[in-house]
Amino acid sequence: MLDGLFVTPAVTAIEEALASARVTGSLAVIGNAKLAAALAKTLDVIPVAMPKRTKLAGALADLSTIEPASLGAVIGVDASLDDGWERSLRAWSRAVRDGGAVVLVDRGRSPEVSRRALCAGLAEIEQRRAGRVVVTSGLVTQL
Repeated sequence: MLDGLFVTPAVTAIEEALASARVTGSLAVIGNAKLAAALAKTLDVIPVAMPKRTKLAGALADLSTIEPASLGAVIGVDASLDDGWERSLRAWSRAVRDGGAVVLVDRGRSPEVSRRALCAGLAEIEQRRAGRVVVTSGLVTQL
C-alpha cells in the first residue's frame, strides 16, 4: 500500500498521532516492512506479520505472543480492506494498554476507517491526511 513516495508523509502523520495520544513504550507495526523500518529509526518498534521476503530483526508472526495491554500502540495498514477487521481490531486493542493508541493507515477511505475505529470501541478518534493516505488514530479504553 505505501510505496517510497508515501512513507515519509505517513510516518510524520503517525508520529503526530502518537504524540497527540501521548504514547510511550513499544509499539507494533502490522504487515508493512517499510513503515516498520522507518518508524524504528526513532521509536521502539516490534514488526508483526511481515511479508516472508522481509528480514526485520525481532519480527513476530502475529500478536498472540504479546502480553495483553503491554504495548503503547499498534499501527495497522489497510483496515478498510480487511474482511476480518472486527477480529483484527479486537486483537490490536487487546495488545494496547489502557490509554494507548491504535493507528490505522489507509488509502483514502476516511469515512469507512472512522466507522470501523468507532465500532471497535476506540475513543477520541482523530484523522490526518498525508497525500492520499489517511491516518486514523483512537485511544484504547480497557474497561
